[in-house]
Amino acid sequence: MKSLLEENNYSKNRYILYARKSTESEDRQVASIESQIKVMNDVKNQLNLNIVDVIQESSSGFKIGRKEFSRMLHMIENGEADSILVWKLSRLSRNPDDAGRIMGMLQRGELKHIRTFDRDWFPTDNVMMMYVEFGTTNQFSKDLSDDTIRGLNQKAQRGWSPKSNLPLGYMHNPYKKTDSVEIFPDPERFEIIQKAMKKVASGEMSPREALNYANDLGLKTKETRRFKSKAVSNSVFYRMLSSPFYYGLFEYPKGSDNWITGKHKKMISEEEYNLIQRYKGKKNAPRPQKHLFPYTGLMRCGECGCSIVVDPKEKIQKNGNKHSYHYYRCTKAKGNCSQKYLERKELEKQLANILGSIEISKDFHNWALEELSKDIEKDVSDRDEIIKVAQEGYNDSVSQINTLVKAYASGKVPESAYLTTIRELQGEQDKFKSMIDTTDERIKEFVSKTEENINFAKTAQKEFEIGDIQKKNAILNHLGANIVIKDLKVSIDIQEPLLIIKKGEQKFVNISKGLEPLERLSGRDKAYIFESDSVIWGGRWDLNPQPSVPQTDALTN
Repeated sequence: MKSLLEENNYSKNRYILYARKSTESEDRQVASIESQIKVMNDVKNQLNLNIVDVIQESSSGFKIGRKEFSRMLHMIENGEADSILVWKLSRLSRNPDDAGRIMGMLQRGELKHIRTFDRDWFPTDNVMMMYVEFGTTNQFSKDLSDDTIRGLNQKAQRGWSPKSNLPLGYMHNPYKKTDSVEIFPDPERFEIIQKAMKKVASGEMSPREALNYANDLGLKTKETRRFKSKAVSNSVFYRMLSSPFYYGLFEYPKGSDNWITGKHKKMISEEEYNLIQRYKGKKNAPRPQKHLFPYTGLMRCGECGCSIVVDPKEKIQKNGNKHSYHYYRCTKAKGNCSQKYLERKELEKQLANILGSIEISKDFHNWALEELSKDIEKDVSDRDEIIKVAQEGYNDSVSQINTLVKAYASGKVPESAYLTTIRELQGEQDKFKSMIDTTDERIKEFVSKTEENINFAKTAQKEFEIGDIQKKNAILNHLGANIVIKDLKVSIDIQEPLLIIKKGEQKFVNISKGLEPLERLSGRDKAYIFESDSVIWGGRWDLNPQPSVPQTDALTN
């Protein structure tokens, strides 16, 4: 028996494969465009359909006037195509205007066939069923949008900001009941931010000093599923100082200039807010002169963890000569701290000694760069192997997604299981695609960073001794992390690549003793200099690279 397609010769129709993925919440869990195309290509192959064009777009189906959707309809009206292949009718439209155009073209015969994953739509079909499916899709989107907007407006009218992300220092009440407090102070952050803002308003501290003070007290950003909490940055703190929310106002809707007095607890008064805006420093406001000192913001106290600041002093001798001294000390923002002052000359002497501990010789510097150049030539096979493995993983994840989508569309997989699994598979797919796309960039980045570290190890100490403030700070930033002063001694967690380079030089010296010229080093000896587990020479093409962790034994002077 011939199928309906064969009897009506629909296999000779000219189909447009249309795939749409919305960027809005209503469609976040729907199959990706790539998955839709793959599934419908399988349908095309099974039914021997003729595809004249593949059209895809990322736009809400609730939106009227979608560019690619309109282009598809124009192609059909102009006789360039006469049928549509699409995963679900909801991909074509979630609004009554576009749905009406599709149904009208089908009834008039301009559209000869619409094929979805699980059924056919023909001009001779009872259009009522299509009305029901389009209408259900449209009403779902409309109800969801209306309910969301209605709920947000009602919340704003009650005096509570409806924003999902509140300013730092506040949090939504997850257990809200009728007439209860819907926004309350964040117990971990409210008082810290309040103290910092009041210090700016009183003129006791500049915004930058207040931020350091707040961070010393333990201020952190909120932790999310994507980002861990961390110290608040300058840009974030300056935005906080400009937010009227902290003295009780919020704007809703955004950009409407409709300001509502909130019921949330005020952090500062309106007068304090205005003072903060003045102290932030506008163009017409005088700004106090500030002295610049090196290393400020880079070091912390080893006893209490507070920031290290500078106290400049000037001493006048009996003969009238003036001498300036810079004393580095703990802010003691957390209370009592027994640490003493460290004078700048002694501090820089210790820093120079630490830089000297990772300095390498000219011979090793030249040899290491030469070996790096040779090693780069071997990277082609490594690169190809990485891409091969990543491509296999990518193809496997795509295959699993397509199988899951088919099972879900046929009703074999529950929606809850489908949504959970599709997110995991799409995450795997994105990871492998990133490997494919970024392998060459990571190789270039590795070469660049290795050259930079080798050159840094050779010249850092000398450049530190003659550099200006910016240069000294840049060298310390490159040297490592966790710069600590305790008991008048400086310690630094040197970044691991620099330590490995220094160890490599020591092996180079030990092996090359008695070998003249240096070119007589065997391949085995050269391989030994940089061990196979080295993050610089060996094992660097990890398919899932992890950030380096500071070593537990910090170098000191």
